[in-house]
Amino acid sequence: MYRYEAHLHTAESSRCARVPAAEQVRVYHALGYDGVCVTDHLHNGFLNSLPRQDDWEFCMNEWLRGYRAAKAEGDALGMDVILGAELRFPENDSDYLVYGINETWLMQHPYLCRLDHKTFFERFGEEVLIIHAHPYRFTDEVFWDSVHGMEVANCSPGWDSRNELAFAFYREHPSYYPAVGSDAHCSGDQGRSAMLFPVRISDSFAWKDAIRSRNYRLWCPSFEEIVKESEAILHV
Repeated sequence: MYRYEAHLHTAESSRCARVPAAEQVRVYHALGYDGVCVTDHLHNGFLNSLPRQDDWEFCMNEWLRGYRAAKAEGDALGMDVILGAELRFPENDSDYLVYGINETWLMQHPYLCRLDHKTFFERFGEEVLIIHAHPYRFTDEVFWDSVHGMEVANCSPGWDSRNELAFAFYREHPSYYPAVGSDAHCSGDQGRSAMLFPVRISDSFAWKDAIRSRNYRLWCPSFEEIVKESEAILHV
């Protein structure tokens, strides 16, 4: 099985991250991973930090700095580096991992992070894969009608993500896709979980298709029981 990180941030593009993109890739390469998904934060806070927030192309080029640096390092090391995004809408503090995108798609959909969760799902739910990141970390109000799946185990050591609540929901709603993520921001966060696939994943569209096929496994030692039960439900 090929091992991938599903949830990773870079210092170039996520204001809360501390590890540069190339270093993140080198760490995961040393840990034996075959690839990583770069899911930098995209929300009003990021846009408001830029000097030309009314220029979407400029905003995107700034936001893509982390992914592009990671991709260059991954290409040099023979690792797959996949573009994702962690969106937050103005309405609340919920975060959504989005896959099935590329740079062109992002450039063609300006200011999508200024929508609300329902509008985003209605417009793009058929095109992309939306995984609720750490759904109960900040709130009890979760919009399950606007996602395709959830992190049943978010492994960031700095937060209580209340994974047991996400797993309890998944156990009652097995049509959703379970995921795990290290949510790596800082040194020491890396390699705490993995998504395992029988084939290598070349890009974000292949990632979306692989998840939708349900032909994958989860690995997360810190939440082993949640992962085992989630896998059993996934593969019924």
